[in-house]
Amino acid sequence: MRGFFSSLYSAAGLFLLVLLAARLTFIQQIGLELSPDEAYYWDWSRTLAWGYYSKPPLVAWLIHLFTLKLGHTEYAIRVPAALCHTLYLALVYYLGQRLFDRKVGLWAALAAAAGPLSAIYGFVMTIDPPLFALWAAALCLAWQACETQKTLDFFKLGLILGLGLLTKQTMIAFVPLFWLWLYFSPERRPLLHNFRPYLALLVGFLILLPNLWWNASHGWVTFRHTEEHFRQEGFFWWGPFRFFLEQAGVITPLIFALLLYVFYLFLKRPRLRHNEKLLFLFVFSALPLGLVLPLSFLRKVNANWPYPFYASGFVLLSALILRGKWPDKRGLFLRKLFLVGVFLGIFLMVSVYQLPRTPEKFPPEVQRLLYKFSGWQELASWVSSHRKREIIITIRRDYASEMAFYLPERPRSYTFWEGRPHNQYDLWDGLSEKVGENALLLLKNHRQANRYSVCFENIEYLGKWEKEIYGKKRKILLFYGRKLKNCPYLGSKDG
Repeated sequence: MRGFFSSLYSAAGLFLLVLLAARLTFIQQIGLELSPDEAYYWDWSRTLAWGYYSKPPLVAWLIHLFTLKLGHTEYAIRVPAALCHTLYLALVYYLGQRLFDRKVGLWAALAAAAGPLSAIYGFVMTIDPPLFALWAAALCLAWQACETQKTLDFFKLGLILGLGLLTKQTMIAFVPLFWLWLYFSPERRPLLHNFRPYLALLVGFLILLPNLWWNASHGWVTFRHTEEHFRQEGFFWWGPFRFFLEQAGVITPLIFALLLYVFYLFLKRPRLRHNEKLLFLFVFSALPLGLVLPLSFLRKVNANWPYPFYASGFVLLSALILRGKWPDKRGLFLRKLFLVGVFLGIFLMVSVYQLPRTPEKFPPEVQRLLYKFSGWQELASWVSSHRKREIIITIRRDYASEMAFYLPERPRSYTFWEGRPHNQYDLWDGLSEKVGENALLLLKNHRQANRYSVCFENIEYLGKWEKEIYGKKRKILLFYGRKLKNCPYLGSKDG
């Protein structure tokens, strides 16, 4: 992208450098345990493949790369999150200054950095930080490619699309949005009859092809898992209200309200609709957000799902608030609201980073956010006190992944087969090859122990680990299974 690195020799670049340093220091010093998702993706990274049960492989590849260099630590796993999210902010800034000017880019990046979800994805390593960075890079390259109409730029766009498709299924939405923008933009519509946009699509597809092959050889398991997110769970008339409330919480209420306001103005004013740059930003922000809204009637929409669409939304908001032709009083009022919204978001971002340092200063409901980051080392220590060389078997992927990371020697964990794959552990071969070995079973209750007792010569109850963590109880029962034998719960699994 032309001028990307030179654009960072600016106040925005200094802000991003300080923010990155603060995030890396936070990750190194805080000692926050891995969440179940982080431990799960780390366990993927120990067995590199072209695909995994629920997601494409890039998150595992990134974790593998950093743990290879920095060791198997919480810090090494989380460094790519800080780098990816900071790159995302840099790309939002670049897009704003490329389309408008540095001031628009700076405030768009500040709006993107402010807020609780931005803070979380600055250190929690899941599939989302790399997706955000790749989505923002695709936005920048899509504009550049259509502006220069160079084959190389469309090829680069295809590379980014392919990497995005290897990160999370959400990236597929970029393709129809890009075609819609070409269709709605009179200046760019001739590109629909040009081979270059189709070259980008072809390159992206070729990069995704090994993952498609992996899925085909595993019964299209990722596609079936994704399909479950779109199955109707019922009809919830309050769904859109909950969706809007959660999105306001994700990017702060003031910023969200201003964003809805500029979406409304864009639709209302023909002059804005005829602006090619604003149309580009609107199609990649308001349009997908509007398409997600009906889904909220049928099922709960996770708050992070629409987050990539805000990258262009922040630039649109910054451009219209700072560069729009407003009556003096209204323009001043909107700029003040924008400023307050950004600083409110920064306050919330700082609060997120302060929460694990001094949880006692926050209300119990807020402290509870730390629940999934706590207690795993203590549980692993307790399990280790009962373990010699036994294999670890459970029915939950969070137990399996946390024990795999925190137990000494980081052993491979296993799950019982329940008739069809429920997580990545069900796809990995291995448990059926452990017949004759002893095992430790991490279960929720004695009823589960009775169910799986057919897989052993006998089962012995070893004890209960129970702890209240920030107002929520975590209880796990531990059993000793003597000599694993063939049973229906070992199953015939695809490896």
